[in-house]
Amino acid sequence: MSATVTVACKLPHGLILRLHTMEDMNEPTAGGGFRKVKRAQVVGEPIVLKGYNRRYNRGTDQAPAAIASSYALTRGVDAEFFKKWLAQNQDLDAVKNNLIWAHAETDMVEGFIAEHEKQKSGFEPIDPNNLPKGIQAYKKDDAAA
Repeated sequence: MSATVTVACKLPHGLILRLHTMEDMNEPTAGGGFRKVKRAQVVGEPIVLKGYNRRYNRGTDQAPAAIASSYALTRGVDAEFFKKWLAQNQDLDAVKNNLIWAHAETDMVEGFIAEHEKQKSGFEPIDPNNLPKGIQAYKKDDAAA
C-alpha cells in the first residue's frame, strides 16, 4: 500500500489536481510547415479535493469540512502524487497562501487548520450587514423612481 496524505483545502468549491509533463509537439506555422513547441500533457488520473461548501460535495463519502472550520479534508490522497503536484504548482496562489496543505498525520493537519483559521481565501460570502466600501444594498423604494 502506498503512503497517503490528508489534504486541507480552504476553497469553497474544492480543486481538481492534475499532473502534467512537457512534450514536444509540431505546430503549424502561417507560411506553411511546422515548428516544434513544448505543450503540457495531462498524465494519469486527476484527484478531486473537497471544498468546504456543502453544495459542491453532494454524492461524496467525505464530510465537506471539519466542524466550525472553513477547510475541507480530503483523506487518502497518494503522497507521491501530491508531492509532484505541489512541485509543479508551487507558484499557485492557493499554495503560497496556505489554502491547500497536506500532511500524512491527521493531527498535524488539524493543528494547521487551527493555526490558519483566520486565513482568508477571497471566496468568503459577503456579510449583508457589513458591506465592503462601494457596495450598497438594493432598496425597493429606489427601483420605483
